[in-house]
Amino acid sequence: MDPVGNPLVWLLDRLRGLAVWVEITTDDCTYYYGPFASEKEAEAHKGRYIADLKAEGAEKIEVQIKKMRQPQSLTVVCTPSRVRS
Repeated sequence: MDPVGNPLVWLLDRLRGLAVWVEITTDDCTYYYGPFASEKEAEAHKGRYIADLKAEGAEKIEVQIKKMRQPQSLTVVCTPSRVRS
């Protein structure tokens, strides 16, 4: 089932912030995948997202399953802080 096309998941996300999201943080970005109706459903999909990121060369991958409202951006690019000498 397509998680985005599920009206129940959309309703949970929009009205209550109860939808489940997969948050994957790499060394340079944070990605959000979802929404999902349950943690079990998110767990079932997360492997595919991790495999795609590894194929693109992502390193230091950390994964969290979270109940939250839809993030404002599905991809957040982290810029390294610059150290002044």
